[in-house]
Amino acid sequence: MCLTCGCMDAHLEMGEANITYEDVKRAADENDRSVAETFEIMDRTKAKDRQDHPQEYQTPASSRS
Repeated sequence: MCLTCGCMDAHLEMGEANITYEDVKRAADENDRSVAETFEIMDRTKAKDRQDHPQEYQTPASSRS
């Protein structure tokens, strides 16, 4: 779940909504891409979405360290 929860174990299942390496691998296989390509696509998509919807990426002041 290090992909989403921060536990730094990409293969550990910790609930239904967190994303594991295996989830990304299945998506990569479905799209005939490598895992590395899939992560690159996710990064580019995130960057575009962040520009289009910046309010979705704001962190509430109370949760900042």
